[in-house]
Amino acid sequence: MQPTITLPRGYGIPTFYVGQRTQQGKIIGIEVLPHDSVLAENCGHGYRYVVMASRYTKEVKYLESDQITPLSPLEVEAEILEEVDYYLTQLVLLQSELKADLKIQTPFGQVNPPISTTKRTDGSASRLSKPSKQKVAA
Repeated sequence: MQPTITLPRGYGIPTFYVGQRTQQGKIIGIEVLPHDSVLAENCGHGYRYVVMASRYTKEVKYLESDQITPLSPLEVEAEILEEVDYYLTQLVLLQSELKADLKIQTPFGQVNPPISTTKRTDGSASRLSKPSKQKVAA
């Protein structure tokens, strides 16, 4: 059974979708503000997006569609590769805690110790952006 979402009549289709990465953060929810609600008097009616500013905090913001700027495809790719790099680093750290070589394999090859633990602010991509070609076990 497929999950479904029912949109109220007269509101149209939301501009953004749940899970979309934006300059303000990742959209984790969408609220409908009915025309006749108290909240709509203050915020306006229509859709309001719940945006998580960072995966490192639980802070969320409630933004209207005109307050949100989508990321370009290159920015989305760089952000996803950075997140993959972060989780691969976590795997390496957990493996070292176990003091065992788990031989973690990915489509990118063997998981190596982290190259850098600092967030990239210079616009460079992840260490995975140009993976070395290696044969990996299926």
